[in-house]
Amino acid sequence: MFPEIERLKSLKVQDVMARQVIEVSANQTMAGAARAFAKSDISSAPVIDEQGRCVGMLSAADFIKRDCPQCSEMERHELTKRGQEDDCITIEPTSDMVSSYMSTAIQSVAADESLLQAARAMSAEHIHHLPVLEDERPIGVISTMDILAALINAVEEAEAQLTPRDF
Repeated sequence: MFPEIERLKSLKVQDVMARQVIEVSANQTMAGAARAFAKSDISSAPVIDEQGRCVGMLSAADFIKRDCPQCSEMERHELTKRGQEDDCITIEPTSDMVSSYMSTAIQSVAADESLLQAARAMSAEHIHHLPVLEDERPIGVISTMDILAALINAVEEAEAQLTPRDF
């Protein structure tokens, strides 16, 4: 009934992914990564090793060390609510390396995977960005915003096809 729904179901990751990948090096300082994030206006980036292989992901949330020794999860939450989250920051941006803060148990997708598979993986893992890999190297990144934009486009196309008889 709605070909736009079938079109949405047939979309591949490569149809909506960002192809201009901003990467950070595992051997880079957190200060260098922060500069790359700010310069490129990104909130997540694949982390690569010396051979260009994706070895992790770094997100804006990783700039606050999760295993802060002096704060429990509840204390961190309370400090954040009071605007005192700096009390839990243990990062030394000029000396700490990206490899110490990045997520290493990363999910990734291939460019030819379905958009629906990527969305399911992101939902199941509660993540907002997936690196798109080919031979272990990042060739793109897909975000929840990319998926949302594709969904909005499909709904708008479906609405444009409706006639008064459909109501």
